[in-house]
Amino acid sequence: MKTFDLRQALELDPKKKGDVEKLLSYVDKVFSNGTLNLFSPLMQTDYRILMYLVRNPGAQPSVLAEQLNVTRPNVAANLRILDEKKYIVRQIDETNHRQIHVYLTEEGKRHIHRVGLKLNFLFASWLDILGPEECQHLFRILDLSCQPNVLNEDLKKMFLDD
Repeated sequence: MKTFDLRQALELDPKKKGDVEKLLSYVDKVFSNGTLNLFSPLMQTDYRILMYLVRNPGAQPSVLAEQLNVTRPNVAANLRILDEKKYIVRQIDETNHRQIHVYLTEEGKRHIHRVGLKLNFLFASWLDILGPEECQHLFRILDLSCQPNVLNEDLKKMFLDD
């Protein structure tokens, strides 16, 4: 796989530069018209916590922070909010009273189900618009984006240093 060269990226060839500008324009339009708001729950920490708890009931807050790649204070704040909404319950470990385990409540499960139905409808609509061939291209792009070696250390550093 071709590695990313930061120096090369700063000196894009004219054709690629035009494509990058076009892509940035689309991203701006998507943000401006609110299209991303439709599936923003996927990116919000509270929803990501709930989804993690679906697969890992009883997870500890420190594990949630590590697995979701967010800070412990962020997880703590989100757990307070989820607790207030009655989506989760926190239980102290019987053998180690310093450990807390987090579980979904029935209300939390219903919330995930409601959001899931909306997202399924949204994504199914988009896939219908794209058609099979374009869906395969989209899946290829997403697959590449999920691979940890796609972004090399120079690129990560460039974005994380700001």
